[in-house]
Amino acid sequence: MPTERSYPRVTKNWRNAPVDSPDGEWVSQPEAAKLLGVSTGRVVWRLMSENLVPAHDNKGRAGVTRESIERDLEWLAHASLRAKAWRCLKGLVRWL
Repeated sequence: MPTERSYPRVTKNWRNAPVDSPDGEWVSQPEAAKLLGVSTGRVVWRLMSENLVPAHDNKGRAGVTRESIERDLEWLAHASLRAKAWRCLKGLVRWL
């Protein structure tokens, strides 16, 4: 099992900076990937695109807020194909 790390210090200055989260509201990135049915890389992409909220647990480990996962699942369940394509395009443009 890979060791869990915290987010780099540089992320504290990001618009989507990691928040402190109680353990019950925090989910590790690999677990978030399972809940969302995607790879861990896609979870990282959604974090970078500000679709998920990065969070630290009480031990300082990097993860995602449970609320943002639930919000993302809800959006994915109801979004049209056009909305999903637009979201993907916005994410690509953000990082080019």
